Formats: sequence, structure tokens, C-alpha cells
Amino acid sequence: MMAIQKELRGKTVAVLGYSEDGADYAKHLREQGVKVVIGLREVDTMWPQAERDGFRVMNLWNAVGASDIIQVW
Repeated sequence: MMAIQKELRGKTVAVLGYSEDGADYAKHLREQGVKVVIGLREVDTMWPQAERDGFRVMNLWNAVGASDIIQVW
């Protein structure tokens, strides 16, 4: 996985989507000290899994509004 650049530290990244790749990316960011929120549709079946993984999960609009950087999966 990539090393997180210092420019991302202190920022909030919204990961939109929680596929296997999106989940891995979100976990890596969090391990590197980046605040991560997960943006999903309210009907997305991955919502409970993202919460179990310890992420703050919100609808897509709120996740975008709460973040400095947006990553779409």
C-alpha cells in the first residue's frame, strides 16, 4: 500500500463506497492517522459492515460535506 503524504494528515477523507478495495483503502488511511468517513446510500448493504469496522458512516451528501478530500470507489 501507499505511504500517506504529510499533506493528508489532519484532513478528513470521505471514501464513497465500501467495496473490498474501498474498505482496504479506508483502513489504510485510518492506520496512517487520516480521519476517514464512509459515504454510502442509505440502502447500501455494506453500511453495517463499515460501522462494525469502526468507521463513521453517513449518506453520500453528508460525507462529502464533512470532508476535505473525496475518494470514490
